[in-house]
Amino acid sequence: MLMAEQEPYALMVQPDDMLISPREVGDNFGTMVCFHPRYALGDHHNYVDKDDFLREMYLNTVGNNERGMERYERMVNMVWSRKMTGDHPDPRAVDDTMLRVISEKYIVMPLYLLDHSGLAMQTTSFHDPWDSGQVGWVYVSKEDALKEFGGEKMTGALRKKAEDLLRGEVAEYDAYLRGECYGFELYKNGELSDSCWGFIGSLEDACKAMADYLPDECKGMTEHLAEVKEPASMIKTLLRHARIQIEQAAKAHEHAPRQQVLSEAR
Repeated sequence: MLMAEQEPYALMVQPDDMLISPREVGDNFGTMVCFHPRYALGDHHNYVDKDDFLREMYLNTVGNNERGMERYERMVNMVWSRKMTGDHPDPRAVDDTMLRVISEKYIVMPLYLLDHSGLAMQTTSFHDPWDSGQVGWVYVSKEDALKEFGGEKMTGALRKKAEDLLRGEVAEYDAYLRGECYGFELYKNGELSDSCWGFIGSLEDACKAMADYLPDECKGMTEHLAEVKEPASMIKTLLRHARIQIEQAAKAHEHAPRQQVLSEAR
């Protein structure tokens, strides 16, 4: 737990134990499709396996009809006979061929998962053959990317913007998997006056985001947060703030004009 004081305020920042996946809230630019035997990752989908997903994406690109299915079957048979036989078969040959076709209509990036003392995800390999591997893809159609950024044609610059946005969503999801989620409670005169939760990202980035939610008189408090190891210290701080408020109110009442005191008594 972190705490900062700026009388009459006390700001508490701590991990958010009620984590909600960023894939379940808000509108996401891309779609994350993952396959894992133990974890439910990314966005909800009804694909049986990665072959089912890639086949549908392929058909959505070439035509989801009888002619498209014939083209799909012909492609699989041809690649299988050329790349999957012989002394050096390529187990990814069919997938890579489909992805090249799919890239005509979609921007697709791979998703890799690291499962070691926690989970982590990114769009590039972790280079750990034992505890990591590809679990799916994140993608967006070029049509939706053009709607997002404007333009009539997918240029290199627009593609980079789309890829950067996809990476940003994966980075946010990675922070969620790592448990990097925080919230704050703001106390005034020892009483809770505001709170907000669900800030996902590094502690530094979360604190910067929290600063925008604090009232003007609390600006800068996030820059002076310090670790509090004992909950009793927080309680003592709140009690001290409350006592100061009571003492100030008592002094104000004591020095109030006699006529005002009589009016309040009535």
